[in-house]
Amino acid sequence: MRHRFCQAIPGAAAAFSLMFASPAIAQVGQSSDSFSRLNRPTPPPAAQMSPQATVEAAKQRIEADKKAGRMPGRNTLQMLLSAQSKLKDEAGMADTLEEEAADYNDPADWTEIIGITFGTPGLRDQDGIWLGRLLFVVGARVPPADASTVGEIASQHGFFGDAVNAKAHGAQMDSDPAPRADSDRKAMPDQIAQEQTQDGAYNAKLAEALYGYGMYPEAEAAARLAIKKGGNPDPSEAPMVLGQALTAEKKYDEAVAAFGQVGGGGPATARIARLWAGYARIKKAAR
Repeated sequence: MRHRFCQAIPGAAAAFSLMFASPAIAQVGQSSDSFSRLNRPTPPPAAQMSPQATVEAAKQRIEADKKAGRMPGRNTLQMLLSAQSKLKDEAGMADTLEEEAADYNDPADWTEIIGITFGTPGLRDQDGIWLGRLLFVVGARVPPADASTVGEIASQHGFFGDAVNAKAHGAQMDSDPAPRADSDRKAMPDQIAQEQTQDGAYNAKLAEALYGYGMYPEAEAAARLAIKKGGNPDPSEAPMVLGQALTAEKKYDEAVAAFGQVGGGGPATARIARLWAGYARIKKAAR
């Protein structure tokens, strides 16, 4: 693929540049049901291109920006989203939204990409908890339905700290998780004392519980021990919670490295790890 945008699609490139020279104010509803919450600008009538040509031109410009060490322009990303919407390219839209959230840290983008990821077919319960944790820290609007989903899953799996956090963010739950969380948290010192004698799966689950209670250094230690011992049926769990704990501790470079070690899991796990890594990079840049 050529690096210079204007050489890649000579005719389309000129029109594409024109698109961004004019303000795109009109908002249109999303044509794909899975993306009904998205509203994206349409190109000005004078600069209309086919959706396929717009996608190709936008991708060329994004690649050129990245190779030049520049952040892709937001207008470019939004035009790409609009064209992908017309093509009903849901996977492509999710990728573009992921890029936009990580580049621009707009709460609305975070809400959209996290909501879309919640809708991934085959989403595992654990992935839902990890998404909820991200939703609660990025400063995005928290849809009550998503908070409720996280709260119920967390309660079912015994992560009562996460359930309490979900309730604080608007979750509607069958029962108040606070009493069970209080009891469970009192037992944490005893559970931590068993770290060395238990297996890697125990330590990974302990790290999850500790994270939910805001005990981040302890969660980091348990996750590292889980990775060292190995044997967890879910190889994605320990590095994922390690990255989350490190992010909370403001150890952003280490967090990004941990998210890069996440493997296995379900159909949404890799995207969740990338979203968390993007958030860690944003936090580092804001220091």
